[in-house]
Parts: sequence; structure tokens; C-alpha cells
Amino acid sequence: MKRYKQLVWIYCCLIFITAGAGAQDLKYLEYDTDLITGQVYKERREKLMQQIGNEAVAIFYTNPERNRNADLDFPYAPNSDFFYLTGFREPNAILVLVPKGTNVRSLEDSTKTMTVREILFAQPRNPQFEKWNGRRYGPAGAMKLRGFAYATTNDKFKTMLQSMLFSAQAKSLYVPTLRSDLSGDLAELLQPLKSMMDQFGGYVELRDPTALVRKMRVIKSPEEIALLAKATEISAAAHRQAMMSVEPGMGEYELEAVYEYVFRKLGAEQNGYPCIVASGENSVILHYNTNRRKIKDGDVVLADCAAEYRGYSSDITRTYPANGKFSKAQREIYQIVLDAQKAAIAAIKPGVAWQEASKKADEVLTEGLFKLGIIKEKKTQAMKKFYYHGLGHPVGLNVHDVGQPIMEAGMVYTVEPGLYIAEGSEGVDPAYYNIGVRIEDVILVTADGSKNLSAAAPREIAEIEALMKQKGVGNLAIQ
Repeated sequence: MKRYKQLVWIYCCLIFITAGAGAQDLKYLEYDTDLITGQVYKERREKLMQQIGNEAVAIFYTNPERNRNADLDFPYAPNSDFFYLTGFREPNAILVLVPKGTNVRSLEDSTKTMTVREILFAQPRNPQFEKWNGRRYGPAGAMKLRGFAYATTNDKFKTMLQSMLFSAQAKSLYVPTLRSDLSGDLAELLQPLKSMMDQFGGYVELRDPTALVRKMRVIKSPEEIALLAKATEISAAAHRQAMMSVEPGMGEYELEAVYEYVFRKLGAEQNGYPCIVASGENSVILHYNTNRRKIKDGDVVLADCAAEYRGYSSDITRTYPANGKFSKAQREIYQIVLDAQKAAIAAIKPGVAWQEASKKADEVLTEGLFKLGIIKEKKTQAMKKFYYHGLGHPVGLNVHDVGQPIMEAGMVYTVEPGLYIAEGSEGVDPAYYNIGVRIEDVILVTADGSKNLSAAAPREIAEIEALMKQKGVGNLAIQ
């Protein structure tokens, strides 16, 4: 596919004038009505320019396209920091911020110049190419629909780069580290920047802006929280349908299909990460995602599955009995994990260190395992044999997003304690073998505490068992 796309592009360049499609096509570029507005992204760029000051220039680039195999590419995903500043999802794009301003040719009258502080370099439009591969924004679409003050085609980056730096009299150049795996068209576009950095490194101070942008990303804006809540709402609905659908004899992949069907049915573009549907002995494997085993009567099913919506990923895990009823041993382990999660969530509020919440969960897990005789000493170190990951992580543009040690209002975390008791665990009653339990919720830190965004996915034992008496979309026969 990739090679074919390249051949089509070459053909179009040879035969057609690539001035771009008409402005009337712009209305077809955005079907979604709940995208974050261009004004919000502009405010983020303005905030960053205030931080770097008038004697600096910042350049950001998106991700390259990635080849899956032969002529097929992976679905494209932009660089998260670039997307945070632009809301622009197309490949081969570069953003330049010039706080002091730089002169460019007017788009309305090429004989005149205008002063701008931001420039997006985007792929040009081409009607023939777009017939095969979908519409592009082009500079006009980027300005009209994504709110950029000025945009031009990415082939202009090479000729404009030096003039932008010199007209700004830049003493500092902020550029994310040019990764060694940059490839394809993007690598070619950035080559002039690399050469300039090598040539002028002694005259201009080179700095990496990544830490500045990621600090901005820690506290979620109201618009981001709304999208994370939507992603989580969709994910919770999928967990409910999976609980209703599961039956002994199903393949793990059948439950995976339920999750992914609900995600797409409710408008999510894709999974936030590969879906984990782990039954029986697989439930004790943290990141198991083969999803090919047949689910057996008496198994627990640990399902870690969530949707991505408008670029923002949720992350929910639920554990439930394949036959609709927890066994005594399963119930005991599950309740310990649930109590640990509740203790951790209760500790979450602004000003509290994340480690304090984690400590609360550890204490409950340790006490619970000691009472069951699974550990012989009431020590966290003994408990960690069965709980070998952290309490959780921030979520946002990445499922494992940026964060900080001390919580503040507007941060969004997962809280996901777990216990994993593998077959043959020394000194453990075999009744507890192959019981893996993780309970994960998406928690928004509020001004006076926290809010569970994923509460719509049942986690109390009685609620789970009651829901599982119903049938779900996964029980429908395929004709």
C-alpha cells in the first residue's frame, strides 16, 4: 500500500499541477463536532511562547509514518507533544513558534509581508492524490479549521528556516531531540534543521522544550477532562457488555471482540492499547494479550480494555467470574484488592503525594494476604511477591501519560492495585492458584478530593454477579 501510494503521488506530480483543492472541500474535513477548538490550542502555544521568551525560537515536529509490513503502514498517530500544541493529526507537519515575530509573505497579496508568531508547515493539497487516500487540510484548512494564524506547505520549511531564525535574532533554539529512527518524508523535511543545528550549535543555545510542554500537559483542561470522561464512559459500557456476555467455552478473543465492537459502536476511533482478556492461568500475567485461550467454567477473567476518543485514552480493568459467580477463594482475593483500591482512592486529593495513596493500598493488601495465610509475615516485602507493579499512572494523550509526585486538581490517574497468585506459588493453598485480580478505575483529582470517572463499570461483587445474569451483545448468534 505504501509503495502504491508513493507511485500515485509521483504520477500526480508529473501530470497535474498541485496547487491544491478548492476551499469548498474544507467543510468535509471534520465530521466530529466535539473536537477541542483551535482557540484552545492557540492559547497553549501562546503560553509556551511566554515561557521561552522573545529571544528564542521553538520548532516541533510530529511522528513519522511507520511501516507495518511490505506496502502497509500502521494507522497514523501524531506525536503527543506536537498534537497538544496543534490539534493537527496529519503526518509530515512542522510547527515553528517565533515569540518576537517573523516576516512572511502575505497569503492574500504576495507582494506584501506580514508579521506572524507561529507557522504550521503542512502537506500540500492535491486533488488527484486525495481521491486515493483521503482529504488533506493543506495550509488553508489548517488556518480555517484548526485556528493557525499562518500556515504554508511543508516544502517551504527549508527555504524559510534560516530567515526565521535570523529575523527573530534568536539566542536559543528549542527543538526536541531529533530521534535516530526518523524516517521517510519527515526525515527529509527535517534534514535542513539537523544541518543547521550542527552548523550553528556554537552560536545559538540549543534546548529541548519537551519538559516545558509535558509540564503543561500534567493538569488537564476542562476540554481534555471532557474527552477523557467520554473515553471512559465508552470503556465502562464495554465492560458492562463483556460481563453480560461472558460464558464458559468462549474464546478470550470473543470477549475482546465485544469490547472493540462497543468502542466503535459508541464512537471511539480505536483502542487506547492492546486489549488484555486473560482467563484462568493467564490472569496472573500482567500484560497478556494473546487472547486465544478458551475460557473455562470456574475461571476468573481479568479484562484490561479501554477506548481512545479524540486522541485521549481511558484505562479500565475489571475482573469477573466466567460462570457468573465468584468462588470462595476468588471472592476473598477480589475483596482484598477492592478494599485496597478504595483505601487508595480515599487518600487522593490535592497536596497529597502519590506515594501516600500507594502506601494505603499496600497496607490493605498486606493485611489481607496475611489473614488468609498466603503470606506468613505481615510485611510489604512479602506481599510484593503477589503484587509487582505500581498503584497506577496518569492518563491523557498517552495511556501512560505525564505526571508529577504531588497531586493537584485537574490531574487524572488510574488506581489499579492487583494480586496475582500463580499455580505452584510456594506455601499457598492450591485453592488460590491461577487467581489474578486487578481493579482499575480512572480518577480525576478535584479541588476537594477525587471523582471516579469509571464508576459506571460495576466493581462490587454483588453488582457484578447481578449484572452477569443478563445477556449481552456477545451472546447474539452470527448468522
